[in-house]
Amino acid sequence: MGTKKVRIEEVASQAHVSTATVSRAIRGLPGVGKSTRAHVLQVAAELGYTPSHSAASLASGSMHTVGLVLPDASRWFFANAIEAAELTLREHDYDALVYTLPDYYDVGRKTFDPEVLRSKVDAVVVLSLFFDEHEVELLRSLNVPAAFLSVDQPGFSCVGIDDELAMTKACEHLIGLGHKVIGHLSGMTNDKCPNAPTQRRRDAWRNALRDHGLEYSDSLDSPSDIMTAHNGFAATNVLLNRRPDVTAIVASSDEMAMGAIQALRNRRIEPGRQVSVVGIDGNDLAFAFGLTSVEQPVRQESRRVIELLLQAINGDDEVHKEVFDTNLVVRSSSGHVMRRWRHRR
Repeated sequence: MGTKKVRIEEVASQAHVSTATVSRAIRGLPGVGKSTRAHVLQVAAELGYTPSHSAASLASGSMHTVGLVLPDASRWFFANAIEAAELTLREHDYDALVYTLPDYYDVGRKTFDPEVLRSKVDAVVVLSLFFDEHEVELLRSLNVPAAFLSVDQPGFSCVGIDDELAMTKACEHLIGLGHKVIGHLSGMTNDKCPNAPTQRRRDAWRNALRDHGLEYSDSLDSPSDIMTAHNGFAATNVLLNRRPDVTAIVASSDEMAMGAIQALRNRRIEPGRQVSVVGIDGNDLAFAFGLTSVEQPVRQESRRVIELLLQAINGDDEVHKEVFDTNLVVRSSSGHVMRRWRHRR
């Protein structure tokens, strides 16, 4: 049989104080005399009491929990962001409550529901989701600090990268290698969310090609509902069937770029020699795929947005905008353009 967990009420009864006093004493909060604190700590130790966040909240009014709102936890970006956020919160004795809003276009993204988080969190961070005006009102109705990762949502603190610059680096690299017909893989177009990373990267692709006098028509843009390797594979096949003259592909995520590499190999097209591929993110598997990538420090970004939220919980009401640098890492998936040749289907 397992050992029975000691409850805070038992410590309070044995020490002849209230549960709030026990919580304050154990957490080192003000309002408890030195002798009382020592007595409570001694009783708690004798009983083998382990404090819980819910007990602490009786005294502080804090849930010691931060809500993480994101599309899903399976993709590399979100998995790394969640892990870094949780580790940072744990360092400060906070928990994470994960709330997913899948962004699959075949069913449509569900509207943010504040009741999932109400009275459960002290702050909220939204990861790579753009909220419409109605959702912003719902988020503000929680009356807790909120910040965004990767999306520059007006009126909220934001941590991320310069998405336009990241895509521009990828395009300039390919153009510098002599490529003139550069396809683009990304999420679905959504002009209603101009600040969403997907749209900002797409716009930067168009602008980079336009600035060099190159074609940037819709026939070179092959979108998918979400940016996964599987969808990158499918989108590449669509692109190559439609535009067999493509000599390079730039993808808005490394996962899509990895799918592109596999699609090329299935057609006996050598990535980096016959068709170059560049991604964005810095996925841990990029090295294994030989993928050229514009890398971003996801874990540092996630850690920083949590730090800003903790500052906000402690009274900092400033709106912060912090941008992290990206770094182009060249590998074998990108190379100089070859003479004209025919794709195999």
